[in-house]
Amino acid sequence: MLVLICRWAIVGNFFGTYSRTLDDKSRLQIPTKLVDSIPSRFYVLRGFEGCLSVYPEEAFKDLLASLKNLSFFSEANRAYIRLAASSASEMPVDSHGRIALTKQLVDDYRIGKNVTIIGVLDHFEIWDAVAYAKYLVAHSPDYESLAERSSRENG
Repeated sequence: MLVLICRWAIVGNFFGTYSRTLDDKSRLQIPTKLVDSIPSRFYVLRGFEGCLSVYPEEAFKDLLASLKNLSFFSEANRAYIRLAASSASEMPVDSHGRIALTKQLVDDYRIGKNVTIIGVLDHFEIWDAVAYAKYLVAHSPDYESLAERSSRENG
């Protein structure tokens, strides 16, 4: 059995936007600019606003820890924990640096042949290209006010 030991180029810092096309088997080539070397697996789960969130193992462990820290006595927490944890799956990476999206993922998240991959610090997201373009149109004009509101909420 071959064991791969991988080192991330910049641990916890995924950034950039990449256009990709799914092949006929719904395989997606991971942009090599995202990582120094491709790991043997990623963890994929339901994202926000209709995307898929993809985590390397260490960041996925951190996400699980944050879910475990939520009180299960809160109805909102229970719902979030259930939805997030039940949607998670391990996604092996093939020898060509691709992950194969299942038919269920492609159907559930309405992912077409053309996708956009965006880095969002500790993970990256897979969006249907048209859905991401619509997201940009809806949110880009508010960039400054979003930054200001985020600063107030976290500052």
